[in-house]
Amino acid sequence: MSEHTLPPDASRLGLRYRDASAITVDWEAIRNELEGEGVVVHPRPGKDVLEEYDFGGEYDLSTEEGLAEAIEAFEQSDSYYEWQDRNQPMMNYYWPCEPAHGTSAEKAAQLIAEFGGATCLISYKIEGETYVGIGLTGGGMNLAHDIAAAYVCMGHTPPLAVLDDALSQISQMSEEIRPLVVDGAARVSESLRWAADNLDQRTARARAELAVNADEPTSPAPGA
Repeated sequence: MSEHTLPPDASRLGLRYRDASAITVDWEAIRNELEGEGVVVHPRPGKDVLEEYDFGGEYDLSTEEGLAEAIEAFEQSDSYYEWQDRNQPMMNYYWPCEPAHGTSAEKAAQLIAEFGGATCLISYKIEGETYVGIGLTGGGMNLAHDIAAAYVCMGHTPPLAVLDDALSQISQMSEEIRPLVVDGAARVSESLRWAADNLDQRTARARAELAVNADEPTSPAPGA
């Protein structure tokens, strides 16, 4: 279990990425450009990872000291790099998203590892510009539920573009994430209604102005 926690409710989720869409990239070309630098913000390996790679027998993972010793040994092993290789973006696109204010990259990466399914936090810099977002570590299926969960882990409501599929896949999310995604979707819906109402009001005012102008006599052109 991570020492980091999810937002207590959806009111803490920002709407910044409501209209976001996936950005196409070429990961092979990006890695070549970075000359070996990574594109993934890796989480701290947890107890489940250590046990999967058989680092639990020699250390007492139930204590902080034993867990720290096991992590240190794991990070010095070949298994650590194998684990990192598994946590890489496979699909040649990512969803733009920066951690919300007050959410560190470390916290976001840890929460994504715990609740985000086949997603990872990506961050890299090319020619002075930094790119941050959510990559997919799996493919071949609709992963809208994992993308939605990852946005929540980053402190944001999921984008409208994934919500329809994500809500239909709600049972595939962890129990902790489900209410945040559903309530986040309600916030997105509310913001869209507000935007539509505001546009309707502006449209009505503009139409009324056009009607008034149409009723006013046209001034003759100078010299006519």
